[in-house]
Amino acid sequence: MDTFYHLFDRFIALVAALVRIVCIVLATALFVVVIGAVFFRYGFGQAVSWTEEVPRYLLIWISFLAAASCVLRREHVGFDVLFNALPRQARKVLGAILSLLIFGFGWVTFRYGITFVQDFGSDLMETIPYTNYWYYPAMPISGFLIMLFSVKVMIDELRSGGGGAIAGSSVETVGMEQQP
Repeated sequence: MDTFYHLFDRFIALVAALVRIVCIVLATALFVVVIGAVFFRYGFGQAVSWTEEVPRYLLIWISFLAAASCVLRREHVGFDVLFNALPRQARKVLGAILSLLIFGFGWVTFRYGITFVQDFGSDLMETIPYTNYWYYPAMPISGFLIMLFSVKVMIDELRSGGGGAIAGSSVETVGMEQQP
């Protein structure tokens, strides 16, 4: 069982690294497009029509992928005062339940994201002659990643002794809590 967990852990680390790299590339592209738009508008007095729309779509991808990444890194906003006041066993169970709820949110995002792509993906973008199929898939892809990462968090929660996986502990410190 530890071999499977180790392989799953390495797979999740690889996927998370890939998601972070994609976010960095997209953020860089966003920066370049916005700087280019400013340069052309104020340097040459010519506004490029697509420089408002493309950064918006890049930001959509960045937001959805970063939201999924934050599930794994446990960086979403949370109120853990009550959670931390609970006994260890209750924290472990509640942490697993919270991961299950996050998984459910990922499923809804995945399922209805697919419907969204099917229903609206063939629409044309506002300023450039491309369909919306290249940016709408951010929603179901993010939903899938949220589900995948929440399974990892749930497994970590159940394997850890202190329920630290949900309580704001970072990925690197789960299971390393100090014993009294």
